[in-house]
Amino acid sequence: MNDIIIYPTVDLFLYDLRESLGQDPAQLDRNWDNFKHKLPAELQGCLKRDTSFDPESVDLLDERFYKFGNPGDTYQGFYYPVRMSDTYGLLLDCSINDTKKPYPAKSIKRVKEEIDRRLGGETPTLGQTWLISAQLPDPQVQNAEDIAKICYKSLLPLCDWGDDLQGSGTVFGGRAFELWHYESLLSEMPENSDRDRSSNIWPTFTSHHVIIVLYPNAKSAQAGAELHCDWMRLFAYRAKILWAYAQTRQLKQWLKQDSIAIQDCLQEIRGDRHKSLPLPQLQSTLNQARSLVPDYTIDIGYLADQERTMAINLYNYQRRIKSIAEEATSSEFAPVGFPPPNLAFLANFSDDVAEKYLLQVRKDYENLAPGLQRLEFAIATIRSLVEVDRADRDRRFQTNVTVLGWGLAAAGLVVSLSAQFPYVIVPVEVLRREGAGETQNRAIATVELQPSVSASWDAAIYSAVYSIGAAGAVMAIAWLWMRLRK
Repeated sequence: MNDIIIYPTVDLFLYDLRESLGQDPAQLDRNWDNFKHKLPAELQGCLKRDTSFDPESVDLLDERFYKFGNPGDTYQGFYYPVRMSDTYGLLLDCSINDTKKPYPAKSIKRVKEEIDRRLGGETPTLGQTWLISAQLPDPQVQNAEDIAKICYKSLLPLCDWGDDLQGSGTVFGGRAFELWHYESLLSEMPENSDRDRSSNIWPTFTSHHVIIVLYPNAKSAQAGAELHCDWMRLFAYRAKILWAYAQTRQLKQWLKQDSIAIQDCLQEIRGDRHKSLPLPQLQSTLNQARSLVPDYTIDIGYLADQERTMAINLYNYQRRIKSIAEEATSSEFAPVGFPPPNLAFLANFSDDVAEKYLLQVRKDYENLAPGLQRLEFAIATIRSLVEVDRADRDRRFQTNVTVLGWGLAAAGLVVSLSAQFPYVIVPVEVLRREGAGETQNRAIATVELQPSVSASWDAAIYSAVYSIGAAGAVMAIAWLWMRLRK
């Protein structure tokens, strides 16, 4: 049979976020718990939680590898947990416990099922890479690509080889194939929908990355196993690039939504439209613009941070490829006589990042960064309009109070003056009496101290009319005087 392989092995490289910008100690504890749950319970207590600042690489076990599988067991392998700066990495290696007997290429499915059983459904936060390796019993006759297709289908039955194949090369004389697929999980946000910043804790993309290496003999397979630590670092850089890019897609979505709100604020003050807007509406627009500042400032800053994360990890990825190529041709492997490796297929990813993903993020930042300046301009403009409108209202209120005060003063003066002249009726009665021989004239003046009701109302009405008239006249004069003065 041409589809058989020897010592089928599956290595799963998993990567979790240890810390991210702005995370507090409680979140760091959750990140640690999330990582260690990928290991068996008996191993979790043996992990060393490294707290040094930004180390390049620290093994988290006293012995680098924790092996499992005894003679006679179906499977054997090991765990290799490590901390790399702000990232946790775990290599879970599993193979059929027989280095001599050939197995069908589709036996990769059984090995993967054992890995899935050991993980218990735990998934990484940053990403993962599958590395399938095996030895061909008859490399001169067998077609390495056909066997690799069977291995890939056994590992990921729903994936398509033709769509996912990125390139091929050689490692220690073995044929190597790279396959990967990336898909965003984000959907269009409804207009004016509420943003949920906590959503960035959920996966924003799905991807799979698979490397298949089929070696011509046992020596080349053993040499390939020496590259585990190099693969660990290389795939970590790759995972962080894709994770950072996925974060930029979420940030771009939020920033675009905020940009719509900023544009609405600017539309309200465009030209002379603000003159017809009531003060409460202007104040509401100002509050809306102010509420956008913290989110927009944080998000545009994070977008720049993720762009730098992609750039530095791309640089490290390219350096690690060169390092692997140099190690494969070093004096350590020279006596074996392996042909020089061809790792150009790994550079296809770095080319895509530089020419597509990184370029896209930089263009997004250039387009969205000015939004913060437009937001600050909108706030300053609306604030000045609100202050001018409020000052004008205050001035009109003060003018009205002044005019009203003068009118009341005039009315009070008229009322006080009219009170100095009480209502008096002085009827004069002339009596003539003829006495003996003389005529007496006597004038009797009487004062009516209790006038009639109608007479009292007449006096009150006259007083009110005089005071109101005086108040109106004085208010009119005061208003005209203040208008002329203005």
